[in-house]
Amino acid sequence: MPVRVLRETRILYCNLRFWRGQVRYRAGRSAAAHCDFAAAARAGHAEAQYRVGLNYSLGRGCVPSGGEALRWFEQAATAGYVEAQFELGVLLMADRDLAWCTGPSARWAAEATKRGSRLADLAFPRGMTFEKDNVRAFYWLSKAAHAGKPEAQANLGWLLLKGIGCEPDRRAAHHWLSLAAESNISQAMFGLAEYYGASDKPDYDEANSRHWLRQAADHGNASAAFNLGRALLQGPEPDRAQAERYFAAAAEKGHPEAAFELAVLQLARVEDGLDVEPVLNHLRAAAKAGHTGAAFVLGEIFSRGDRIRPDLREAAQWYRQAADAGHVQAQFQIGCFYARGEGLPKDLTHAARYFALSALGGHAVGALNAGIFYETGQGVPRDLVKAAKWLGMAAALGLPQAQARLGSLLVSGRVHGENAESGRALLEQAVAQNSPEAELALAQMLLSENNETDKARAAELLARASNKHNLAAAELLLTRFDPGDLPSFALSRALAALEAGANAGVSTAMTVLAAELMSGRHLPINRERAERLLQSAAASGDAAAQFSLGVFYCQRHSTPEDLSLGLSHYVAAAEAGHPLAQYNAGVMYLNGVGTVADPIKAKRLLEAAAAKGLQSAIRLTGEFNKLN
Repeated sequence: MPVRVLRETRILYCNLRFWRGQVRYRAGRSAAAHCDFAAAARAGHAEAQYRVGLNYSLGRGCVPSGGEALRWFEQAATAGYVEAQFELGVLLMADRDLAWCTGPSARWAAEATKRGSRLADLAFPRGMTFEKDNVRAFYWLSKAAHAGKPEAQANLGWLLLKGIGCEPDRRAAHHWLSLAAESNISQAMFGLAEYYGASDKPDYDEANSRHWLRQAADHGNASAAFNLGRALLQGPEPDRAQAERYFAAAAEKGHPEAAFELAVLQLARVEDGLDVEPVLNHLRAAAKAGHTGAAFVLGEIFSRGDRIRPDLREAAQWYRQAADAGHVQAQFQIGCFYARGEGLPKDLTHAARYFALSALGGHAVGALNAGIFYETGQGVPRDLVKAAKWLGMAAALGLPQAQARLGSLLVSGRVHGENAESGRALLEQAVAQNSPEAELALAQMLLSENNETDKARAAELLARASNKHNLAAAELLLTRFDPGDLPSFALSRALAALEAGANAGVSTAMTVLAAELMSGRHLPINRERAERLLQSAAASGDAAAQFSLGVFYCQRHSTPEDLSLGLSHYVAAAEAGHPLAQYNAGVMYLNGVGTVADPIKAKRLLEAAAAKGLQSAIRLTGEFNKLN
């Protein structure tokens, strides 16, 4: 058979298979159509090659495979098919991963490669990933643009404007963008808006830029609508209504930034009691598309119950998404949620990790919390060096609580390589910021030095802290200073702090004030009021108050019931872990004071006190064991 006849027969075969593929495709038989297109493509039919590439790209009638799509587009493009040249140019402008290149075979290909198998290489000879090639993209888009495809002209204009795959050429970029804009390609209109909006270029024209931006937005370009919305909010007379309209148009096309901005505008107009769900839907859409700010705002709304019922579980979900995306405040908030067990199970390890992450982002309180966790060993192994590092970070950010805590830690000498002088300097910094914790810590340091000048300043610092309702400072004033040594202003502030605390039901204040009323050091003795205060504090479960009541009744011993009543309070304090109460109750059970002697209970209580290092309990337990 002559060559000419063979060629014509082959062309006829290609055309017939391609024609049948079109018929089957229009009938909805995608798989059968793909077989016909593939047969025509293998025989060299350019449009069939393009159709096969499109099928592999979309997974239409075949298993999706970006690598196969790229291969067939390239064959069609080389044969001069314009649509394929455009598709190929666009695909070449981005990196392609394993899942895109191999489709459903990605998992198998990855496992085969791990095992060292060559089957994956044989199945995908062009490789299983693909790196972008801007130079080749520029080449094929140029081909399609010169052939008159408007979308290619728009893309070519952008490449020339940005210098991607070529040298920047603003004049040529303007030419191609203008051509594409005449065909109502919104991407080209957006490109012209950027072209005229470059303020550092001689052809800068703000009015023309705004014109093309509006044109692109009105032709459905989501990015242009978003940018126009932002522009409408700027300037001396922002147009919020028009901005909201353009944000809504962009949001409908899935633009996450636009959905977020739209929600922010609408949220400002939503009053209490009105439906906030549409706003939440915009925020959720933006957050699900990866917008970190939207996820954080959702966390804030659901945690605070801003115009809706609070939902800590949903708040935790959004805070965690924003935190994992690097949002510093969200990292701090989710750390608090984990620390308190709000919206998710309590987990101090996760809390410490998120506090540390927020600290690395410059969050002062996050750094303070991370330091406290390492100092106390909450959720992490106790590590004073790391504690000092995080506290130092918070202190450097000017947080007085961190300065006070780190100063106290350094003054104690527990951190290797640090000295007390640097700790004192930190305490002075925090005192200058009126930190009651620092005032207390510095006063304790001064009192330990046993110097009269330092003692006078310590009294002043403790009085200042007491004036801020620091009960530990008030207690220290009453216990460390003799009546003649304590300035009247300091005494009045300490007593005022304790009275205020007692009136507010603070058990510590009631216990300290009761001790003062029983001792008569700074106040007239009033045992009746002291008893009432201790009973109120003990009723709240305060172990120290229970212990003090035990001492009170055992020392009073005015009725036969006092000793048994004192023992009952010792036992209550002992069960809460108070070592002296455990010792005293153990001795009373051992000797049958206020109760029938019970050596077994006595031994249990004395051993508990000994385990806490109480020397008298250790000695008595040893003697008890020798006798038994």
